[in-house]
Amino acid sequence: MTGINSTRVAIVTGAGQGIGRAIAHRLARDGFRLALADVSGNAKALDGVVTEVGKFGTKAISLPCDVRKKEDVDGLVAETAKELGQVNVMVANAGIAPTDSFMDIEPKFFDNLYEVNVRGVLFSYQAAARQMIAQGGGGKLIAACSVSGIGVGIHQTAYCSSKFAVRAINQGAALELGKYGITANVYCPGPVLTDMWKKIDDDFVTLDGKNSGGRTKELADLSPLGRCAEPEDIAKLVGFLAGPDSDFVNGQAMQCNGGAWLS
Repeated sequence: MTGINSTRVAIVTGAGQGIGRAIAHRLARDGFRLALADVSGNAKALDGVVTEVGKFGTKAISLPCDVRKKEDVDGLVAETAKELGQVNVMVANAGIAPTDSFMDIEPKFFDNLYEVNVRGVLFSYQAAARQMIAQGGGGKLIAACSVSGIGVGIHQTAYCSSKFAVRAINQGAALELGKYGITANVYCPGPVLTDMWKKIDDDFVTLDGKNSGGRTKELADLSPLGRCAEPEDIAKLVGFLAGPDSDFVNGQAMQCNGGAWLS
């Protein structure tokens, strides 16, 4: 299968599972050649995703990358350009979403959140933009944000603050890189039914004494559509942001939450 983007190359970080895996599948179906990255501990899962997307007839490679480390991210972009010829889209999807009680937030907890969620996006955007500028022809920077980057939820103060920071980085990139034909946008899911969300739901059992699945049901009931998102719902939005129909969309934080939060 050859898609309309078959000469174009996308990087997806955090691609070994959940939303990242769904994004990889979507971009493969859209014809992108892919560099899929995750931490070394997820190497087996990541290789599995590479095998999965191969059925769409695209070329995909797996590369270890800890987005907390600038040298890893720079190496990811350099290796992608070497192996696949160029970098047209960066999807800075890697992130973590731990819960917290406000008064119990510790420096190590806070710092690790910012290293992954904020520094990871900054380093990914910078490295990809340098490659895109050197190539000419523009490009698309896309990052994982959240509805928690627009409004703060209970037991997620530190996480929400990291996603507010991601929105700021995205807006700065949009303002400064547009002259090179590079756009920057973030996708903002509500709860998505992944292993990461299951851990959050379990944390609410401990923090608030809810029944297992109680937080998920609360948030599903907020949506007029009556459900939480599946990873594929988010991947569809990322597919739009990565494709040509979004060429004049820039600096935006696009929600995908089934109408549970309106702005």
